[in-house]
Amino acid sequence: MNTLDLDALDKLIRKAQKLQALVADLQPFLELVRQLDGKEIVTVPTDRLIRASEAAKILCIDHNAIGKLVKAGLLTPLYVNSEQQKFWLSEVMKLPRKKPWCIGGKQHETD
Repeated sequence: MNTLDLDALDKLIRKAQKLQALVADLQPFLELVRQLDGKEIVTVPTDRLIRASEAAKILCIDHNAIGKLVKAGLLTPLYVNSEQQKFWLSEVMKLPRKKPWCIGGKQHETD
């Protein structure tokens, strides 16, 4: 005949209660995952802001072409001092370079 160990049963109940609390804490996270399933997740850049001239050098394009990228919706400017445009470096780096062999404004010859 099996005997019931009340101390073991008490420990098991406490573990079950902890597990139940953990699952309850995860419910909001799981709901968020369900809502985002299949949707693009928007991230906030945590890198630095750069000037339009720096963006032009990185992309190996003329400074005026930056304005065309903004008008096309490919770059989103942030205005500093109400006039100066700045851009997130991560956003600039996602754009294709006009000349792939161009790095930081220096055009390298290809064979």
